[in-house]
Amino acid sequence: MFPNELDEWLKHELKMINMTLPAHTVPLSVLLSLDEPCVRTVGGTMHYFDKRELEEFKKNLPKGFDVSLPLIFIKRKELGEGVYIIKGEKNEAEAFRLVLGLSSIHKSAEGYYTYRPFVIEFLRRYQTLGVIGIY
Repeated sequence: MFPNELDEWLKHELKMINMTLPAHTVPLSVLLSLDEPCVRTVGGTMHYFDKRELEEFKKNLPKGFDVSLPLIFIKRKELGEGVYIIKGEKNEAEAFRLVLGLSSIHKSAEGYYTYRPFVIEFLRRYQTLGVIGIY
């Protein structure tokens, strides 16, 4: 493949990988009020949340604290091996920190970020509450 063709192929492959990302996120409080909590993905399918995971997640947050889900972890190679941006606002990063019992969360010009072992632990505990994308 020539460089231009390779770039186009890579763009296409990354787009396909990211089709499972949510088209938008939904506040935890709203998800808990739904009989079948879910969100549409970029690819048009549905991402379903486990209601028990949502309830357990909420127990680990301060009363009245709301956060939009799923948490989106974006792998950014230029930030270093094993570094993931936590998409969203401060509440999403803070919720991640709280449920994992971390003392702090890091921030760069790209946003709040964390490392692979913490993302893996989060997804081990809350399989339906987070997704991974690549940029």
